[in-house]
Amino acid sequence: MAKVEKEMLESTESETMMNEAAETEVAEEEVIDESKFPVLLLKRVKRKGTDGKEYRNYFVFGRIRGRDVEVAFDPKDKGGYRVLDIVYDTKNEADLIIGEGTMTDDKTGKRTKYLTYVARNVDEDGTVWECGVKPSRDSDKSLLLMMINNAHGGGVTA
Repeated sequence: MAKVEKEMLESTESETMMNEAAETEVAEEEVIDESKFPVLLLKRVKRKGTDGKEYRNYFVFGRIRGRDVEVAFDPKDKGGYRVLDIVYDTKNEADLIIGEGTMTDDKTGKRTKYLTYVARNVDEDGTVWECGVKPSRDSDKSLLLMMINNAHGGGVTA
C-alpha cells in the first residue's frame, strides 16, 4: 500500500512540475505592441467550389507595385471556421490585428520573434469577438509582409 501511495505522490509531483514549467513557458510567450502594425480589413467572400457548394474564404485585398493582390487567410485550426462565422456574424468585414510575439527556447535560451494574426469585430454594445487566423500559404505571408512594409506609402487598400 505504501509503495502505491509513494508512486502516486511522485506522479503528482511530476505533473505539478510539468504544469509549472508550462506556465513559465506561456509567460515567456508575450505579445508585444500590436500598434506598430497597420490594422487591415479582413473580408469574408462567398465563393462556389467545383463541387457546387458555397464556401467562405477570408482575404485582405491590396495593391503592390501597381498590381491588385489578395492575401488568403485560414483559421488556425479546422474548428475555427465556426468561430469565424460567430466573429463575422452578419458582417462581411473584420479587422485583422497583427501583433508580434516572442518565444524562448528552453534548451538554448534563444528568443524567436513571430507575428500573430487575429480577426476581430466589435458589436454595437462593445463586446469584442475574435479568432486567431494565419496566412494560408507562404506566398500569402510574403504578400502580407510586402503590404505591411508598403502601408505607409498607400499600398494597402480595403
